[in-house]
Amino acid sequence: MAAFAVCLSACAGEGGSDPSAAPAAPSASGSAPEAASPAVSTPAPALPSETAEASPPVPSPSAPSSPDIPGGRGLDEDVTGQVTMKGANSILVTGDDAGDRTAQLLPYTEVFDVQGGICDEGELPHRCSVDQLKKALKADVSLYAKVTIKDGVAVKIEEIVRN
Repeated sequence: MAAFAVCLSACAGEGGSDPSAAPAAPSASGSAPEAASPAVSTPAPALPSETAEASPPVPSPSAPSSPDIPGGRGLDEDVTGQVTMKGANSILVTGDDAGDRTAQLLPYTEVFDVQGGICDEGELPHRCSVDQLKKALKADVSLYAKVTIKDGVAVKIEEIVRN
């Protein structure tokens, strides 16, 4: 039985990456070398290693909320309303129900135009660049759209035709 406890403490020492399993084996083998060690030590190392392996997946689902934006707030929303330029790289969406929202424009912002006011190449809806959007808004082109905002960034702008 003492050999079994030594094996357990040696095995726990080999896996050095699991800090919760290493202290459990030495304390159990140090307190009762023969009688209590095998019964108590056998389940103890198995459980911490299982919970330690289950722990890493928990942070990864929360990470996608703002992987590319340092200091992201984790706020995601769709705002529908009139879109105008606000500064060099931001837009103001005057929301119908949600109030006014400001969002930053980045090169990867998707812009979809259905009437040809921003761009008119390709199939409907036209996929436009952020530069084309800026140029149109600076020229006072009216744009009513649904804007998807994530962490303060306009990720997608889809023009909507009002009835």
